Amino acid sequence: MDAAGSSQDSRFAHIMKRIWNGPEEAEEPERPSAEPEGTVRGGRVRPEPEREAGDVPTPPAPPEDRPVPQGAGAEKDATIISKGTSISGDIKSDGDVEMRGTVTGSIDAGGKVRVSGRQIGDVQGASITLSACTVRGNLSAAEDVGVDSESVVVGDIKCGNLSFDGKLKGNIHVMGNVSCRSSAIVLGDIASTTLTVESGAKIQGNVQVSDGTIDPITVPDDDSAEPPAPTVPERQ
Repeated sequence: MDAAGSSQDSRFAHIMKRIWNGPEEAEEPERPSAEPEGTVRGGRVRPEPEREAGDVPTPPAPPEDRPVPQGAGAEKDATIISKGTSISGDIKSDGDVEMRGTVTGSIDAGGKVRVSGRQIGDVQGASITLSACTVRGNLSAAEDVGVDSESVVVGDIKCGNLSFDGKLKGNIHVMGNVSCRSSAIVLGDIASTTLTVESGAKIQGNVQVSDGTIDPITVPDDDSAEPPAPTVPERQ
């Protein structure tokens, strides 16, 4: 009975308080928390609000496939044989070869070949440059071959174009132009499409300059033609 009366008194006091203070005494709504979603407070994790079915975050677009620029490191490596180095055996490389020492054996390169030492053996490459060297062997290049005035070659030369200013004992077969500089000495035959010989160059051998389209030359037979009748002066 006392508990029931106490409960009624408490309820009555609460009603009188609301009547006295007015409607402002109503319970204030809960204020939104300033804490970010998903933070930990009091040992509990505040869950993030559920997204709608259509509210799906768009993943970042994959980067476009772009060709990687090739720098200097992407070029073919060069094989360098330093001065004072001697090698007995063949050398084969996919890149450039620079030979400054002595090699007894052939050199086969997919790139440029530069020789400034002593080479005993054939040399093959995309292009060949000889500088103050001695080569006993054939030279073969798909592109140009250059020989300076201090180089000596004993062997044949086959290439696209030739600039020669040294000494050669052998034949030359060039698809393009042969340029014999003023110090050139060639003991052998030359076959090319065009030939340029500077004053002072010496050539001992047969020379054939043609692109293969020479028409045959026909010479009329003079014996088959009747000689003209002599002219007799008229008497007056």
